[in-house]
Amino acid sequence: MNDGQAPADRIEAISDDGDDIRVNQDLSCFPQNETSIAVNPRNSLNVVGGANDYRLGFGSSGFYSSFDGGRTYRDGILLFPSLPNGDNLDGGGDPAIAFDRQGYVYYANINFNRTDDTNGMFVSRSSNGGRTWSRPCVPEDTTPRNTTDNAGRCGPIGDTRTPGDGVLNFYFDNNTTADGSVPFNDKEYIAVGPRPAGVAPQCFGAFTHQPINCGSRPIGSDRIYVTWSLFHTFTSVATANVNIVMSYSDDRGVSWSPVKAISGNAPFCTPFPLPTSPTNCNLNQGSTPTVHPTTGALYVSFQNFNTPDENQYLVVRSTNGGRTFTRPRFVGSVFDVNYPISGRNSGQVGDPRNRPDCAARGQQDFRDVLTNSCFRVNSYGNIVVDKRGGTYANDLYVVISDNREGTPRKSNTNIYLFKSTNGGDNWARPTRVNNDVSRLTGFRDDPNNAQVVGNDQWFPWVDINTLGDLNVVFYDRRLDTNSTRHEWPTFSRQFPGNYLTWFWGAQCRVAPAGDDQQDDQQTGGDPNGCVVDSRLLPQPTAPVNPGGGRVAPQGQTRFPFRNFVISDVPSNMDYAFRAGIFIGDYNNVAVRGGLAYGFWTDARNGRSSRMQTGRNPICEQSDVYLDRYPARGAISDTGARTTDALFLKANCP
Repeated sequence: MNDGQAPADRIEAISDDGDDIRVNQDLSCFPQNETSIAVNPRNSLNVVGGANDYRLGFGSSGFYSSFDGGRTYRDGILLFPSLPNGDNLDGGGDPAIAFDRQGYVYYANINFNRTDDTNGMFVSRSSNGGRTWSRPCVPEDTTPRNTTDNAGRCGPIGDTRTPGDGVLNFYFDNNTTADGSVPFNDKEYIAVGPRPAGVAPQCFGAFTHQPINCGSRPIGSDRIYVTWSLFHTFTSVATANVNIVMSYSDDRGVSWSPVKAISGNAPFCTPFPLPTSPTNCNLNQGSTPTVHPTTGALYVSFQNFNTPDENQYLVVRSTNGGRTFTRPRFVGSVFDVNYPISGRNSGQVGDPRNRPDCAARGQQDFRDVLTNSCFRVNSYGNIVVDKRGGTYANDLYVVISDNREGTPRKSNTNIYLFKSTNGGDNWARPTRVNNDVSRLTGFRDDPNNAQVVGNDQWFPWVDINTLGDLNVVFYDRRLDTNSTRHEWPTFSRQFPGNYLTWFWGAQCRVAPAGDDQQDDQQTGGDPNGCVVDSRLLPQPTAPVNPGGGRVAPQGQTRFPFRNFVISDVPSNMDYAFRAGIFIGDYNNVAVRGGLAYGFWTDARNGRSSRMQTGRNPICEQSDVYLDRYPARGAISDTGARTTDALFLKANCP
């Protein structure tokens, strides 16, 4: 890669010369990040996305609706939920989008105050493809002395909303101070699917969330599920408790079932730090649900931290509409203890904080970061169920990223796919999805003696269509092999290359080879189900500590996923939110029919303002981009080019 530089207007011309579509339509210098996308099953031209959107000067929930197959968009900000005192919750984020079979689209997100601990979990709906959205209503109790009824109203007289519309969970702050004194709702995702056989629709009260007669309320074709992390109040680490919880709705998101903890207990969960139960899985984050479109079975994946060392991915299952769940099943270990860590090292032995440059930029202490960057990262991915039924009815796919082939000194995160063929009871060994060179020699926990070859891939998402086309998307830095120019001085650049970021895809067809005629041998169907080692591992009966040695799939030589570049140009993520310390926590892909819709956070329009003090507005920003491509047999939009070096250091024009 050439480290030369050219005027910023040349960068703009290169950025616009491709098929990537900037989805947000604002012209501000404020960022968007953290993407979710869904396609209307009744109208494939109707595509709706969501993202954290800062155009108001603070984070809120942006929506982006297309009626021409994702080519053009109208956008806006969701209406803030209303409160009984006449106020509203103006902070929003963690977008999650899903359609039901009737074409209604639902947008789940958290909303909160920025000056105290008031917060809640909410869902807005649209009956017109995302042109307009409902406004959630935290109701006013009109009979406060009666704690068993649901008499209430929304807003002033004349407000026609149903009390409690779109409110899953809500907490008023108890002392008007941002001190964690009430529970906090965080990091939700949404899934929609049919109610299982024998499960009747149900409506719920606005205050009690107990079952009520639905009366004249319209019942939707599907049950809407939202899962999230509920951070319970705690005064010290010794009382930390974070459950994965769930709520569902049958009346198109108007009323919601009582919040139910589903993360459960398992023999491989260690109590932390004090046992409420010796096998309580009570430290969790990053849940995603998926619903089988025929059986209505619900599966939820999440990361768990009740471990002796490296963390773990778990899955629970419900076959009765969320009434009961299985105990957690072990998917695999997550090797995320050995990431580079932001913070000023205290000098104490064992302190993992080795990136003081990230703390100087404003990154929080103990946040995982990557080599050469300071944005926070995680190992979360998602789960998706095979939609075809029949012999595939019990097939599930989970993707994650982690640093099992890297060290704290040089990260080398990769994308891994786990597959289950028995409804999540057991899982095959992981398969590495990205097919570039990746190698660790030595022990990952001993960075001074380990040798690392490879570049970072992270923020994966997976989806599959009814034809068996398995599509994964992720960020990837393999094309930046030797660059040295960068935005921030001193310690921010630890190694050459591994700096610019592209958005990539990977495809594999889950089908027996030769089941139909294909003109591309690589899309003719993988007889091994797109995994390298399909043997199902037994469930552990005790906590798992994999140690610092080699683990699957290190040494993998067969790569069933064909990789390709989606984004037209690279991004310098140092130009994203607040000097590159936040680019969201996930990206997204939706696969419908023969098309895949990749949706990601992109900083190509960011510019340096480091040498231009006082510039207003600042030039650091990120936008959200979409690209449509064939769900099978997609080819790269581009590869490495000499003009990529223009993005390493781009000054404001």
